Formats: sequence, C-alpha cells, structure tokens
Amino acid sequence: MDIALLFFILVGVVLLNQNPHIKFEEINNPVPTSTPDSTPTPTPTPTPKPLTFAEMNSLYGPCVRVPTLMYHRVQSKEAAVANKQEKISVFTDVFKSQMEYLKGKGYNTITMNDLINFFDAGIPVPAKSVLLTFDDGYQDFYTDAYPILSGLGFKSTVFIPTGLIQNPGYLTWDEISGMNGSVLFANHTWSHKSVATGETVMQKEILTADNQLSDHGLNSPKIFAYPYGPDSVPAENYLNSLNYKAAFTTQIGNILCKKQRLSLPRVRVGNSPLSNYGF
Repeated sequence: MDIALLFFILVGVVLLNQNPHIKFEEINNPVPTSTPDSTPTPTPTPTPKPLTFAEMNSLYGPCVRVPTLMYHRVQSKEAAVANKQEKISVFTDVFKSQMEYLKGKGYNTITMNDLINFFDAGIPVPAKSVLLTFDDGYQDFYTDAYPILSGLGFKSTVFIPTGLIQNPGYLTWDEISGMNGSVLFANHTWSHKSVATGETVMQKEILTADNQLSDHGLNSPKIFAYPYGPDSVPAENYLNSLNYKAAFTTQIGNILCKKQRLSLPRVRVGNSPLSNYGF
C-alpha cells in the first residue's frame, strides 16, 4: 500500500474518532460562503440644460429678452425688521439705489402694452428694456415705491388681490385711482388664492377680481400674476377665455415668448445691487 494513501486513511480515522458527526461529503465538498448581493450604483440624472435664446425663439417665439423685476414690499429696514417682513421686503434706500442705477445705465421701463404690441404686431421692444412689477398691493407701494418711480418717470405694474384692498396695510381704491395711468393695476385674484385649486374656486377668484378691476376702470390691457407663482393649464385656459394678454409666474428667467404669454418668467429682486442680477 502506498505510504501517502496509508497516511491519509489514518488521518481520516483520527478525525472521525474525535468528531463522529463529520461526514465525508462535508470534507470533500465544503459549502461556499454566500456572496452578499451588490446593489448597483444608480446612474445620476443629468441636469437639464437651459434653452438658448435661439432655441426658445424657435420653439415659442417670437421672443424678446426683457427682465421683469418682481418686488413685493418696499419699506425701510427698520419697518421690515419690526414687522418680521425682511424676506419679502426691499429696503427703501436700496430700492432707490436700484432705480437710480437703471436710470444711470440707460434702461427703459416699458409698459405691458409695449410687450403685447411686440407679441401681436411685431413692434420691436427698445434695447435695454425692463418691466417693473409689484405683487400684492401693499400700502408701502404708495408711500415708499411710487414717489421714487414717479420722480424718475418710471412705469410699473401692480398686481392686486382686489378683496384685500382697503384692509390695513394694503392700498385703498382712492390711492389706486390717484396712481392709475403711470401705474397699471392688474389681476392677482380676489383673495390671493393659488390657482392650483379646484376649477370652480379658481374661476371665481379670477373673475371676481376681473369684475372689480373693470368696475374701477383698471387692468387695461388685461394682465395677470399667479399668487405664489405656480400656474395651471385650467387657469391659463380660463384667462385666455377672458381675453387676458399676458400672465406672470415666479419662475426665474428673462426671455418672454409669445407662445408662453400666459406663463411668463420674472426676476425676484432682493437687497442687492442690480449689477448682481446681470444689469
């Protein structure tokens, strides 16, 4: 008998004597250690690349590059801090500096009619044009913003929730009447209600404000701004049925296109120099 084979048999006998429960198949066929399942690394979704002006013009045109500045409150820093309204306020001295900067750089404040005439008649918009918009109809527009705008000969649009007019902190109808002409007062619903709601409520909010503005000889041309920013297809369709010429969101952008006329972007302005916004 081969010496190596004899040695192997002897070792096996010894192991069996030490642990009789061991089976030969366990020695000859060891169970492999299970390999943990590996979770594949997800492929990141690329960030959509913004469309160029040429691409926008091809898809939604005619388009024009007109920054539409969006303000809410214009008041002193002291008042904003005291009322805990810093986040929606541009301080009066900062606002004055911003408007003087526009004037000094040769910017033109155009009207909503100018934009509509571009969309509908192809009338060119002057170079270095801007639109100035103010949301919510706060009384500080009358006390702080309007004197600065008037002194510079600047035009603007104020979007008012008509049901809040005459309330404390908001404009009055008399104040609105006195500014009408150099300022366009436009629709911001009746109670500052988001249009992303039931269709019946949405239509009531828009139509009630539309009627009140018409009763006061305002909102001509018909312009709208969506409270809180988001629009909706039903709201756009309803505005179109009421012959609205343009509507603004809070989406960031400065390219205004005819085929997007009821979902136009704006530029939210804070307490920074306008040079920080590309002016």
